[in-house]
Amino acid sequence: MIPNARALLALLPVATLVFAAVALRPRAEADRTLAVVRASVAVAAGAVVGAEVLSLFNWVSPVPFALFWLLSALGTGCLAWRSRPGLSASRLREGLAGGWPSLDRADRAVAVAAVIVGLLVVSELVLAVASAPNNFDSNSYHLAKIEHWVANGNLDNFATVQTQQIILVPGAELLLLHLRLLTGGDGPFNLLQWAAGLLGALAVARCACQLGAGRLGQWLAAAVFLTAPAIVLESTSTQNDLVVTAWVACAATVALDARDRPTRWAGPLTLAGASGLVMVTKSTGVMALLPVLAYWAVQQIRTKRLLPLVYGTSAVILACIALAGPSLLRVQEAFGSPFGPPEYREALSTTRHDPPAILVNGLRLGASTLLSPVEAINEAISGTVVGVADAVGVNPNDPGITQWRSIFPGDRWKPDEDRSPYPVQSALVLLATALGLAWRRTRGYALLVLGALLTTAAIVKWQYWGNRLILPAFGLATPLAGYMLERAVRVDRAWLRRSLAALVALVMLAGAAHGYVAVYYGQPRRLVGPGSVFELDAWQQRFARMPDQAAGYRTAIEQVRAAGAERVGLVMDGDLWEYPLQIELRDRQLIELQSNVPGHPPGDVASVDAVVCVGGQEPCRRIVPTGWQYNRIDQFVTTAFPPR
Repeated sequence: MIPNARALLALLPVATLVFAAVALRPRAEADRTLAVVRASVAVAAGAVVGAEVLSLFNWVSPVPFALFWLLSALGTGCLAWRSRPGLSASRLREGLAGGWPSLDRADRAVAVAAVIVGLLVVSELVLAVASAPNNFDSNSYHLAKIEHWVANGNLDNFATVQTQQIILVPGAELLLLHLRLLTGGDGPFNLLQWAAGLLGALAVARCACQLGAGRLGQWLAAAVFLTAPAIVLESTSTQNDLVVTAWVACAATVALDARDRPTRWAGPLTLAGASGLVMVTKSTGVMALLPVLAYWAVQQIRTKRLLPLVYGTSAVILACIALAGPSLLRVQEAFGSPFGPPEYREALSTTRHDPPAILVNGLRLGASTLLSPVEAINEAISGTVVGVADAVGVNPNDPGITQWRSIFPGDRWKPDEDRSPYPVQSALVLLATALGLAWRRTRGYALLVLGALLTTAAIVKWQYWGNRLILPAFGLATPLAGYMLERAVRVDRAWLRRSLAALVALVMLAGAAHGYVAVYYGQPRRLVGPGSVFELDAWQQRFARMPDQAAGYRTAIEQVRAAGAERVGLVMDGDLWEYPLQIELRDRQLIELQSNVPGHPPGDVASVDAVVCVGGQEPCRRIVPTGWQYNRIDQFVTTAFPPR
């Protein structure tokens, strides 16, 4: 949790967002969701650009960032104040997606959906606030890079053995950097993805409305999105998959506007901002974004709006350059390519792009999302995929389409943030996409979703943790699920309508139950049961993935403090965790004694007062000079001190 009064500074971005939503609301219609989408994109894009600009002056520190948000809140507040005459009480009472009216008693299905989803979201909020950040990748590189930025005062490249800290685009981490400097800690970090989940739900609900869904269909689309276990688990995490999914959904709802309304300046600018945010947040989002941009361009051509097509395309390109360009240039500077070293790209991206390989990879990606506790179903699905692979002459574990540590089929069906499947929700969106191709009104959007799925299958290698990597494509498909589910319960024949309504209710309740299991019993954070966040202290929570190492890290930190060391050298092995040392030794200068970043050599061991090694003994023995006091705490953690 946020420990001090300084945390109130985190309200400045919130105020900026609220003011921006008022200032950017559509003038000609009551559409509060579009106002939220515009404001979220504008504020996040401003935060990314602001961090890059402040970095140029070595101002990555609390005071400049606080002033940035103070000025932002004042500026947007003035704009909101000027806009206030057009904000009527009647508009404020209207709903979110395309003007949802207030809930009424007659629509019991909507009320039930709202309660079920609302309680789930509140449960996620409690878990996000109560839990310390403990995602494995975050401890290794997502959050570790933030501490490097703060220590260095800028976003420049730095020496590190964990090249993911340099290679991966930092959009979500830049947003967390603002929270880190405003609050002084990582207490609010989990809230970024929680908020992204809400934004994504609003955007997909609005997409459903644009496709023709009524109030029920919009709520069902949001429910399919929010109850997916992978979404539930990510919403309390410091990963970035849900953040990029939200930006893709924002781009999609703006692109859908081009189908039925004239293109004005706000639409292309919002689309451009969302596109830039996708580019700077995670590459897996780009695969879902490209079909969205193609759909928008086709709508401009179809309606002969060529001028908006030109300036809209230009805006998208400029936004991508402005938001993602600086980070890609830093990667280019270090590795000679904006995408990092070739061996890293080849390990994660497919090297086969022939149709049979794409087909098999897509089937495997889909099959992994459908895993369930019922082994017979899993075997039937995986057997079908393997059968298709054999029929088209593709090895189901071909290294060209398979991450090197993964073997298909997987068997991880339990609710874990890195691997959790979402069988009910995945089945719904796959079926809805197939049906969407048959309806004229939804065919164009269904083709968009199909394009996102195929693009993802063509680029992302199948891997054990691939379920979260395809969330952007999943998010795009959920509006179709809401639309089709509503159509199912509104057929003309009464007996069929009642039967389908009962079936839809049963399926949605099953999906929601899986989501509740994820938030209450998931890993590495849970609300109840052994290992609950209410049973563990913050340090134990951080090491939920590696509980055996918590004591070793703590002992090493205590030894460093007891020795009075001011300059502490770090020797990290593989993807083990640097972040716990960074947050506990913020008052010390940490020196990287290894580096895999060209142009950024490691520090000199002779310049440090202590060394902390995490991982194997070989690199530690190689780096620590002979004659130093060598303390092996456990099989992972070692400290070393110079002779006195």
